[in-house]
Amino acid sequence: MKEFILKKSNSYNFYKSNYESLLEENARLNQKLEQYQKVYPPKKCPICGYEGIDFKPYVNIIHREVECPKCRSHERHRALWLFFNERKDILKKGNTFLHFAPEPQFNELFRSSGMEYHPADISSENSLVEELIDVQDIPYEDNYFDLIYCSNILEHVEDDKKGMSELYRVLKPGGRALILVPINGISYEMPVDKSKTFENPEYNTPELREKYYGQFDHVRLYGTDFKDKLTDAGFKILADDYIKNLGHELIDRYALIKDENIFECTK
Repeated sequence: MKEFILKKSNSYNFYKSNYESLLEENARLNQKLEQYQKVYPPKKCPICGYEGIDFKPYVNIIHREVECPKCRSHERHRALWLFFNERKDILKKGNTFLHFAPEPQFNELFRSSGMEYHPADISSENSLVEELIDVQDIPYEDNYFDLIYCSNILEHVEDDKKGMSELYRVLKPGGRALILVPINGISYEMPVDKSKTFENPEYNTPELREKYYGQFDHVRLYGTDFKDKLTDAGFKILADDYIKNLGHELIDRYALIKDENIFECTK
């Protein structure tokens, strides 16, 4: 007890005798922080409201500011959150909506929209999934969905051409399909021709796939020719530069990838 009192007394005496110098040091640190924030403004997550110096990096991704430490959103989630909140017209009550691999960041937004919402995936590991659907064989009639959201799915499927064909088939004429994939030179930096999709059936182990495609469960690495693959499937590309058009200030604030594409497609 005496030792505790002595330590407390020593601490009090230290702060009392160094009060002025501590105030000066605090002011210097605040000045440095303000200077840092002018050069590197605080990052913010538009989904959960987190604000801090940085986001977390992610394995193999070029961009270092990836994951929000609060809601675990990635760059594409934050960009799409801005997109959906700006484009409320496509979340129209009564419209049909197919969502592959539903993310928790959008769960409330989509379920409260009044749409006929179909959160789907090939497995039920995700607790938000309500329908087991393989994108290569979608069990719905032609021209059924007003809106399809398919993000980072096609790089996982064996026959992506069939997958794109199925997405096109079930989309209504005039409907919207939002399709995203990781692309070499934007998401990853692999030493192959960035203009062409890279795929080799011999790379069939988790180790080889991570080495050549950036992730252990990917079966190809898309190049900038992905846009041509969408048009070959029949899609008309309405826009693919939403993020770029947000401007540097918003891109920096939300730690987005300015060259990442949200392919807004129709038929």
